[in-house]
Amino acid sequence: MIVQRADGRYPWVVLGIFLVGVWLRWTSLGAMDAMLHHDEAYNAVDASHILRDPQLTPFFPGNFGRESGFVYWLLPFVCLLNGDPLAVRLAATIIGILTLAATYKLGEEVLGPQGAVWSLAALSVFYWHVHLSHQALRGNLFVLVSTVSAAWLMQAYRTNRLDHWLRAGVALGCVVYTYFASAVWIGYAGLSLLVWLICDKKRRRGAILALTSAVMVALPMLVYIPAHSEYFFDRPETVAVLDRAGLARNLQLWARAWFDTGDTNAAFNLPGRPILGPYLGGLWGIGLIGVFFLSRRKWQGGWLIGWTALACLPSLMSDHAPHFLRAAGMIVPTALVIGTGAWAVARALYRWGKTPLVQIVPLSILAFSGRITYVDFHQNWIKHPETFMLMEQPLNQAIDLIQNTVPQDVPVYFSPFSPAHPVIDFRSVDLAPRRIGAFDSHQCLVISDDESAYVSLTIFEPGFRNAFSQWRDTTVLYEDSGTSGTSPRYTIFLADAPRPAFGDQQPWVSFDNLLQVRAVQAISETIDAGTTLPIVLAVKAERAPEYPLSIFVHLYRDPTPYEGGRIWAQADSQICATYPTAFWRADETIIQPFDLFLPLNTPPGRYVIAIGVYLSPDGNRLPITEPVSSQHDYFTLKEISVLLKQPLEGDGG
Repeated sequence: MIVQRADGRYPWVVLGIFLVGVWLRWTSLGAMDAMLHHDEAYNAVDASHILRDPQLTPFFPGNFGRESGFVYWLLPFVCLLNGDPLAVRLAATIIGILTLAATYKLGEEVLGPQGAVWSLAALSVFYWHVHLSHQALRGNLFVLVSTVSAAWLMQAYRTNRLDHWLRAGVALGCVVYTYFASAVWIGYAGLSLLVWLICDKKRRRGAILALTSAVMVALPMLVYIPAHSEYFFDRPETVAVLDRAGLARNLQLWARAWFDTGDTNAAFNLPGRPILGPYLGGLWGIGLIGVFFLSRRKWQGGWLIGWTALACLPSLMSDHAPHFLRAAGMIVPTALVIGTGAWAVARALYRWGKTPLVQIVPLSILAFSGRITYVDFHQNWIKHPETFMLMEQPLNQAIDLIQNTVPQDVPVYFSPFSPAHPVIDFRSVDLAPRRIGAFDSHQCLVISDDESAYVSLTIFEPGFRNAFSQWRDTTVLYEDSGTSGTSPRYTIFLADAPRPAFGDQQPWVSFDNLLQVRAVQAISETIDAGTTLPIVLAVKAERAPEYPLSIFVHLYRDPTPYEGGRIWAQADSQICATYPTAFWRADETIIQPFDLFLPLNTPPGRYVIAIGVYLSPDGNRLPITEPVSSQHDYFTLKEISVLLKQPLEGDGG
């Protein structure tokens, strides 16, 4: 077989295979320098907050709830490279590389030295793991920690040393801080320990020690769960699929995932790529049988297959199957089965040919699979159109461009987003000291009194620049149209300082000396019943409000609702909901449209359009402080005439 040292190991072969795995996981770092997924950024933002305000917690309730282990893993990377996507990418790929080493150790314990080499080779070129190793998600950490705990459990069983049992228990307890899908592995490993405790007298003390240490390490999470069950179980309950029809559908999807159509979510897979192609699939099929004969102990083959099957449950019992992140616990045991198949082929050919050269056959299969993995990830996935949007490349590329082209005293706004968007939050460090804002142009526009830069995701808001140009002159700095050269995907432009006349010159109305409101477009003198009257308002904050505020636009006639009349039409809305009041500044103007629909049964006559401001939580209205002549908590914008809707020619009415 492979040239080996006297102790049965293969140092140069192992090192070479390991470096191939490292290369597949690191060679794309440059191509991904402008990629940062929403969930990746959320984890990075939490790490940044911990660096500013240190704390220990087993769980973060934000973003549907997340176990804390991965966020703490990110701390040194974010500390060194805060604001740079490379921070999270390095953290992820290093986990993937450590998993290679852990898999080799697990392969040694289950299959022996030769099986460990082939298992390492299988995982090194396994697309599923190469892809996941680039994602800064907590499921990546789960794969590593569960593999370490499995390797140390097998080692503890073999040596029966108490220090090994203790180490295995500590690793198992750490798994609870990785990912919610870890519950299956924790249950499976815990059941294994219980079986050894009951059935194996020699290993009873060790099993008790491992179980005890696992519980002690997991204790903070075990205390947290009953106290905050609404957070901890929110995500699992939201995605659960437990009905018979849903489970049957998921089974069919998973049956196809191996050789036909895999996960279509570009975050976790090249969309639709199956888990196994014909090459690795053949080795996997051989390994399913060979693992029962080549394992170091007879029961380990069945134990490995059982682990693989149970690891599928978190995806099988949830929506969007086959979900490769929720089933990430299958990666390493599947790689061990593939490695067993390669080893079985090598053994069979060696017995037939009596020369180590015959091992070139399984090695060639793995090498060719590695080539396919490289092409599928480093070319097909990175250049996939879904990847561009999924990995927030418009935001990241725009931030990189602004950092190098826009002066540091120019504020920067992003649309359609909010200031709390994690990519904007994390990468704002790269834009400092520029002031950062974000809003959704479908709701409102935020216009600075000074020259400012705007990043528009044009693919989702093609009319943004035209709408904005009503209020400011703009100059395009950069427009990305992708490789097709068709409609732009995102645009960066500069907005000049305000024009002398800002819209229709109606008076500002001050509410509680907190904010000013006025109409900035002419309002029609007449309108037909059954139609919509557009009203565009401008809002300026005199100081930052403490609570969300809303504006009402009402249609009154004599008598008013406060004198026993009724509201004939209304349009209520929170002021720029995507731009929270905590971010408002006195040198900004918010432009927001309101559509006042008049019902068809609105009687003809004279009406007034009234506006007012109220607190969103409780509905309490703000008093008018300017003009002082106002006697109400609403202000009359304009008097209009409502007409009966005239039937169109040919309506027969």
